[in-house]
Amino acid sequence: MHRYYLRETVVGDGRRPARTPLYEAQEQAGVPAGRWMGRGLAVLGLAPGEEVTEAQLRNLFGERGRHPYADRIEADRLAVGDSPKKAYRDGALGRRVTVAGVDFVFRPQPTIYLLWALGDEETRLAVEAVHERAIERVLEWIEDEVAVIRYGKDGIYRVLPPGGLVAARFRHYEARSGRPLLHDHLLLSVKGQRLDGKWGSIHTLGPAREHGRGLRALQRAGRLRGLRGAGAGDRAADRHPGAPDCDGDCRGAARADPLDCPAQ
Repeated sequence: MHRYYLRETVVGDGRRPARTPLYEAQEQAGVPAGRWMGRGLAVLGLAPGEEVTEAQLRNLFGERGRHPYADRIEADRLAVGDSPKKAYRDGALGRRVTVAGVDFVFRPQPTIYLLWALGDEETRLAVEAVHERAIERVLEWIEDEVAVIRYGKDGIYRVLPPGGLVAARFRHYEARSGRPLLHDHLLLSVKGQRLDGKWGSIHTLGPAREHGRGLRALQRAGRLRGLRGAGAGDRAADRHPGAPDCDGDCRGAARADPLDCPAQ
């Protein structure tokens, strides 16, 4: 399933032309490069906001949970005389997994994305900044309260990932129909470190099913507070009086889908 994301999701849900480098395909589609998020980036040699490369995405999500720089690590180990088996093992983040990640889709509730679609440049930038902050808050909540690493016989031991998690965020500006729709895909890796430094996997059904309603509520509340603080909500009422009230029945979306790895 990771091939679907490399072909379509990373280029705005369009069809990526064959043999086209990722950065060229994103430029042609009019979408920005993906960006790394999460407190678990530092231990992997990554930084928040750093561009997501195709090789990193393939290693972490397409190779059953390998280090984003697995190719470099493996080459370095081979250069100092390690066996191919040991070099390959050094590029792994613990045991290989079947489900490498979860895809969360974040979009504002209708009032906010209409404000973004119809507003001027200043308003659009304000909405996008608040939208990004809402995603950051949801990820922080997942790291602090939701994600659980299970290990031991039958998963008897359960711990929160103390070093945080790693996610790749991809911005889209249109729905598949072509209408303007601000939304982001957040590919959350299931890999996380335990207190002993070993790599484990989070229980993906937790964030995807048990906490879906909480994710949506936190996402919506964060956006509304941010827009009010930026004054964008007042401008929306002045310019688009026919838009529905955000405090009413407007619902944001934070759908979560598992990202499966191919059987090998």
